[in-house]
Amino acid sequence: MKRTIGLPLIALALVTAGCTSTAPVDESTQSSEVPVTSAAGTPPVTDPDVEPPVTDPDGGNQGPIGFAPAALQQFGDCSAFLDYVHTEGADRVGPYGFGNNGFFGPVDDVGFAVAENDATAATEAPAEADTAQSSGASTPTVDRASSEGGGDGTYSTTNVQVDGVDEPDIVKTDGDRIIAIAGEMLHYIDIADDGVTGTKRGSVALNGQNGSYTYGHEIFLAGDRAFVFAQGEFYGGYPEPAFIDDVAETEPAPADEPIPVEPDFPIGGPIGPGSYQGPHTLIIEVDLSNPDAPEVVNTMSIDGRYISARSIGDTARIVVTSPPQDLGFLYPSNPGTEQKAEETNREVVLNSTENDWLPEFRIDRNDGSTEEGQLVDCASVFAPADFGGFDMLSIVTLDLGADLAAPTGTSSVMATGDTVYASQDRMYVSTNIWTPIINEQTNEWLDENYETAIHRFSIAGPGAARYEASGSVEGHLLNQFSMNDRDGVFYVAATKGAPWAESSESQIVSMEVNGDQLEQIGSVGGLGLGERIFSVRYVDDTAYVVTFRQVDPFYVIDLSDPRNMVVQGELKIPGFSNYLHPISDDLVIGVGQDATDDGQTTGTKVSLFDVSDPTNPLEIDVWTLPNGFSDAQFDHRAFFWWGPTNTAVLPLQSYSDQFAGAIVLKVTADGITEQGRISHAEDDGTPNGQTDCEVIDSSQFGEGGEFFWIGQEGGQVQLCTAQDTGGATGLFCDPVPVDELENWWGIQAEQLDIDTSGFERFELCWPSWNGYETAIQRTMIIDGNLWTLSPTTIQSNDLASLDRTDQITL
Repeated sequence: MKRTIGLPLIALALVTAGCTSTAPVDESTQSSEVPVTSAAGTPPVTDPDVEPPVTDPDGGNQGPIGFAPAALQQFGDCSAFLDYVHTEGADRVGPYGFGNNGFFGPVDDVGFAVAENDATAATEAPAEADTAQSSGASTPTVDRASSEGGGDGTYSTTNVQVDGVDEPDIVKTDGDRIIAIAGEMLHYIDIADDGVTGTKRGSVALNGQNGSYTYGHEIFLAGDRAFVFAQGEFYGGYPEPAFIDDVAETEPAPADEPIPVEPDFPIGGPIGPGSYQGPHTLIIEVDLSNPDAPEVVNTMSIDGRYISARSIGDTARIVVTSPPQDLGFLYPSNPGTEQKAEETNREVVLNSTENDWLPEFRIDRNDGSTEEGQLVDCASVFAPADFGGFDMLSIVTLDLGADLAAPTGTSSVMATGDTVYASQDRMYVSTNIWTPIINEQTNEWLDENYETAIHRFSIAGPGAARYEASGSVEGHLLNQFSMNDRDGVFYVAATKGAPWAESSESQIVSMEVNGDQLEQIGSVGGLGLGERIFSVRYVDDTAYVVTFRQVDPFYVIDLSDPRNMVVQGELKIPGFSNYLHPISDDLVIGVGQDATDDGQTTGTKVSLFDVSDPTNPLEIDVWTLPNGFSDAQFDHRAFFWWGPTNTAVLPLQSYSDQFAGAIVLKVTADGITEQGRISHAEDDGTPNGQTDCEVIDSSQFGEGGEFFWIGQEGGQVQLCTAQDTGGATGLFCDPVPVDELENWWGIQAEQLDIDTSGFERFELCWPSWNGYETAIQRTMIIDGNLWTLSPTTIQSNDLASLDRTDQITL
């Protein structure tokens, strides 16, 4: 008999951020009094020989703001909190509020972020577990308590970074059912006892909750409840923004009377003019007790952006960054009114209340009742000693064994979060530095001075997360795999310089807690000179690091003595790996891209590394697909390893081959063997390109010649008479009259050296491909059968033969 398990929210605990410094921390900043703030101006710098650029010659916003001591300080009451936001806000507000030239926001990891929200089945961990390591040689496997029929009673779970720490995903299974998200719908698939076939039962819409547009849905599964996390955006429903010319000239309000702030914006209020009302995080509780009619029973919306989540046993932690709501700023209708708008907006800031700054939550229940309130009170807000932004970073603690309820005991930090890593008893959140203006000068300064703050929290036990310490490292992180916690030592791999820097070098830093500081105790640097990190994997006391620019140095690093870490071995090969997965003590699989000697990528590459001798790592085999791409390069949940049969499955797409599906590989110490491919597309056996027109051999155009590239992309060029029907199977054809070729393409027919007499038109034909609809996203094993998920289909294949055994349309 199945339990009915809800997913209540019992606490929101403190998270941190802010900017950090390698400079010594003034002990006066470590008290519990109001944080010492710095005015916008010349920041402290980590190198006395480096002068940060001043971007505003008249004073104003200068930058970048330097690295603050990482440790946090707590506001004691609302008066102290308001003193802080009034001072910092008035100094930084502009004619467009905190937007445009008044913007003060985080530097993004442009182009280098990886999918950050992932998951798998978790087991209860000891409250004070001191050792955590990356997932081992296979995707976690679970034995069902009882199994009837022909199945073997096992099923796989989500591929996660750390054993015992689950990550949310777009699909979950407990061996009896598959709960999957496709688009904005959650589907319930009942699996037969032998695991071979399934039946779609019911579905429920997840979009439009609370009147918002939502995306990025992913779930935890707990008994007869699914807990769905999503990013929401509010649009519309606001009055038109007020402009400064629309406001009548009046005497200033007396100092003791606050300027009216209208309108009273709901959750996720706008951060600038227009109808956009800001980001919010949705937590959607779905009752699965009736498989034919799953039902949304509770929905919580929280001001802010959903970052990531983890769960250990019945306790889940959700990380949210909440930007400030619009305070009711006025906006200039023309450049001549900017000064007046800025002055007015400064008064708006100075007369704001705590309600204008603190994030809010709202719960909508299916009985029509609602509950709303502030996510955190003033006394539970923390801030870095130097200004770190107006966002508030929070960790929401959820009890997966109860119904969704209002958060209690919440603490937040005034900073924004970027990357989340969790061991079984600690959570780490990284924050990049802040700068008010990005231009060539600040870019140059950041290239030399970029640092990342790391904040550590205790998540031992089911209670609220508790802030412990903060520190900083030089450079930027790639993703969650850059971090690792083992035996009380924290390791972080970083590439020096800003994320957009063209060349640099990388390092691994080891850190320990000393009071409320994460202090560096060791480092190993000089990794990939002129390159940046593309992947990291920690396994016990070893780290594997891949850097790339033109070739791929694969490093093996000994972490056994965190104060004296050393590079044991290095291997230089073409291409790179974005994701590394250990499959035994001696073998590591790498998934990435092959490349030419000058660094030009050429297609998907799967490498098998022999690390049995750490001083001499070897690439003993490779599998490649020209022009291919795999989601597993950037989302580790897409990679699947089944140890019992030495089977690796990864999604694969190739536009030139018009293939979207998955590749099944057998990987042993002897090498990599392709077992076959899985596709959700229906194939009637008709080859592409069948037509009644005359197909022109693309080689006639000469390599690099006109239209040669069409054939290279899987298309074709054909000549058709007036009597020809035209078109081609599997292709989209664009007709161009022969005598109009020059007008359409700037090319004269005689330039092609083709006899066009008797023909009416050219047809330029490209692949007509619905690869997105059939692109496989995830793989599972249930009772020894291989199940795959795409945006439109769930499919079962025999693991041995790869024959399709069932296909379910979502």
